[in-house]
Amino acid sequence: MHLPHRTSTQAGLLRRLVDPLDIAQYPLDIVASPSETKESAGKLQSVFSRLWFSTVKIVFPPLLSFVIPFMIYDLCAQYLFDISHIMYNFVVISLIITAYFIMVEALSALRIEHPKPVEGNSYPPASAIIAAYLPNEAATIVETVEHLLRVDYPGQFQLILAYNTPRYIPVEETLRAIASRDPRFLLLKVQNSTSKAQNVNRALSEVTGTFVGIFDADHHPALSSFTRAWQWLAQGYDVVQGHCVVRNGDSSWVSRLVAVDFELIYALGHPGRARMHGFGVFGGANGYWRTELLRKTGMDHSMLTEDIDSSIRAVQQGYKIAYDPLLISRELAPETLKALWNQRMRWAQGWFQVTLKHLMLTLRSPYLSFRQKLGVFHLLGWREIYMWLSVQIVPILAFQLLHEDIKWFAPLFVLSSLFTFSIGPLQVLLAYAVAAPDVRKHRGWFLFYAVMSMFFFTGFKNHIARIAHLKEALGEREWKVTPRSAVQTASAKGEA
Repeated sequence: MHLPHRTSTQAGLLRRLVDPLDIAQYPLDIVASPSETKESAGKLQSVFSRLWFSTVKIVFPPLLSFVIPFMIYDLCAQYLFDISHIMYNFVVISLIITAYFIMVEALSALRIEHPKPVEGNSYPPASAIIAAYLPNEAATIVETVEHLLRVDYPGQFQLILAYNTPRYIPVEETLRAIASRDPRFLLLKVQNSTSKAQNVNRALSEVTGTFVGIFDADHHPALSSFTRAWQWLAQGYDVVQGHCVVRNGDSSWVSRLVAVDFELIYALGHPGRARMHGFGVFGGANGYWRTELLRKTGMDHSMLTEDIDSSIRAVQQGYKIAYDPLLISRELAPETLKALWNQRMRWAQGWFQVTLKHLMLTLRSPYLSFRQKLGVFHLLGWREIYMWLSVQIVPILAFQLLHEDIKWFAPLFVLSSLFTFSIGPLQVLLAYAVAAPDVRKHRGWFLFYAVMSMFFFTGFKNHIARIAHLKEALGEREWKVTPRSAVQTASAKGEA
């Protein structure tokens, strides 16, 4: 689910909650500004603010990544000593180490673990929370509710739809009709909510289950998912995160790209990282929490990635998070490059916020082993440093090329280049081997991803991460909605 981020002013709040085309449908006392003068001034200020942020986002990343480092190398060579060779060795070694850990992470994901069966019929009550912002998700929400009500769970099951909307939506009547015919379904409108976190926090007061699954409005979990999730929790885990699979990969070239990228994230990255570091993370949806823990932890609505924030806070306290790549839920991917940009920008900035807030606290946690603390530094600290460090090879080689001081066939350069460039194709190959069957059947998608990743997608994501750092430094934290559209459901075999 994607919701507008809250702001400190009413006008800003309305701009994020209301589609401009729908403002005319609102009562006048809600959308009217205090005065036309203030409204005009606010619009002018907003225009200048957008221009400023746009300029910063266009100009600063290349300046900080390429131009300024090149100038530093040149000035040092002129007035001190040539540091380009030192930096070259440092950057190359960093690239090799990072590529090595990516390889180990990917190989670690090939060994899939299964939970132990629960003896007898000892399945406690379970609950599911769907968090939704209805103006954006009206086209998908009924289908999602109906799907979750078909979940095959041996114990008692409760479904809560916790939603917010700034205006009446006709689909609310359909949802009320479902609630009236199925007592397991609770329709909960969260007044004054502006975030997924607030919706989930409010729903927790109504949860009756011993454990609770969290889902976005487009998620269709496997019908056996709650049974399998409890098997993990019964083994002593506090949270289990499942595998999110894209179900609209054939909608556009962007959704096709995201479909494979999700396999690299959820079929390789998460399980491999959990095994390598000794802890997992909750990814926002298709995650199953012990209700008592989630009530204790809650979700911080001030964070752009409240899911990562909650899971890192749980890890800090020594709680155990498992990852199961066979615990599948299918969701909708962005279908346009703009929607993908907005989604990944929020993710990147949210991860950066979590790093700033929790890295040092987690490294000092008495509940984590040395191995886990190394994993925390790799997951939070190094990922933010690497976005800037990885591109330093460009100004270094440019400087050495300008000074005719580059050794193209030096063993370190040749071997490091071969190794680092091979990691991307290896990831794609291994992701294909462990991908969800309904994605793996599209072999061409993986080939398409391998090519796009080499020439566009990896750089695109890293560029977003660098801009996210600047946005956070400048205090720009707007949450832009990712558009949702209805699609045909997957086959019955795929959904089961």
